[in-house]
Amino acid sequence: MAQETHNRKSQTVKFRDHIVDIQTVKINDIECLRLRDVQLRFDTVRAFQIDNVQQAFLHDEHGNDLEPLRIVACIGQIVEAVESMKDFSNDTHGQLVRIEGKIDRIDINVQEIMRQIANVMRQMYELHEYTTPRYFFILPAKHSDMMLIDAVQNWFHTHYKLYFLCECSHDPKEMHVAPHEGYSIKRARDFVVKYAPYLRTTIQIAQVLLSVGGLVIPQLENVSKVIDDVIPSQFKNPKCYEDMKQQLQMVDDLLNKVDNQRNRAGASIISKQKLKGTPLQGTELREIQTYLELVDDKRSLGNLYRIVTDDGYIRWVCHKHYDEASYNNEMSKYINEFKAMGGKFDETTNEALINQVNITKENVEMMCKALEKGFNIEKLICRECSIGENDLKKLLDIIINRSSIRCLNMGSKWSQSSIIKQ
Repeated sequence: MAQETHNRKSQTVKFRDHIVDIQTVKINDIECLRLRDVQLRFDTVRAFQIDNVQQAFLHDEHGNDLEPLRIVACIGQIVEAVESMKDFSNDTHGQLVRIEGKIDRIDINVQEIMRQIANVMRQMYELHEYTTPRYFFILPAKHSDMMLIDAVQNWFHTHYKLYFLCECSHDPKEMHVAPHEGYSIKRARDFVVKYAPYLRTTIQIAQVLLSVGGLVIPQLENVSKVIDDVIPSQFKNPKCYEDMKQQLQMVDDLLNKVDNQRNRAGASIISKQKLKGTPLQGTELREIQTYLELVDDKRSLGNLYRIVTDDGYIRWVCHKHYDEASYNNEMSKYINEFKAMGGKFDETTNEALINQVNITKENVEMMCKALEKGFNIEKLICRECSIGENDLKKLLDIIINRSSIRCLNMGSKWSQSSIIKQ
């Protein structure tokens, strides 16, 4: 067995862009550089070369390599450590995968920042512009016999009331009448002439709601009695379907007569196209209040509340949907923050994945707050992530005791461990 005697000499070794001095050992009176000493610094090294000539390991008379694998030290020269092409390829691939992962996370962060900027810009505009509910329609306050109202002038003398709609959905069939008894309209002629093009659209929404039952019976499941008491009685009575249909038709006919008058007055084709289904601007919406006889001494019309969606749009909804929207907005914020830290969240399965992320203290605080507030994650998967011990303890405490997470899976692709809550 070879005997080893340590000394203070060292061999200069170069590996890629790194140059280090590694202590040599004397074995059988020969100063040697051992492969395993170099591998302690660079584990993929397989051989040595000097001046591009690969050096043979010391061997016996039969050509068998001596253990430990070593070469004769060349003090004063630089020995280049060499890795196999396979190891180099694997390491390069691993580096590329890590770089791609970082680029993906950076790209996600940039996209999220740009989305947030666009949302803030849109929100600033809409908050300034839309300070009044925008979906409304009119109905005769009392039943009127259309056959007896033969002149447009008589139609304008009819008493009309204005009703707002809750913008709880982008689907008109899922909207409902706002929980308010309606507003009497003064100067009906001026109002109808001014808003006729817009009323043409909203009256169609009301007709759709009537066809699916939403106008007769507002779709307010589990609505509180306080709100239910202020819903106009005619909208709660399913027996009034035909009467409601007739009143909507009356308003539709009125709008047609206004259009006919405008046509006879010689409006240009371009003007007609501009007026057809024209969306109202903020100023025009705010002017609605000047046509209403009694305006609530409240912050908004129709007992509606203004909310901002997670994509920056303004909507006016009833109290019930206001609470729901506030919760959904809060959850959307947590999902976006989770994605910004490098995570992925599947809203269909409620599964969350964090892969190769350095989980910071700030990340942990965000996750703990979100989970305590009701961020609904069924399964959390952490792959090859780093996290401080104290942060991990804090996160585990929240996951186990104060979250909806039922399964936590942590580890690498080679080794995994799971915690499943019963």
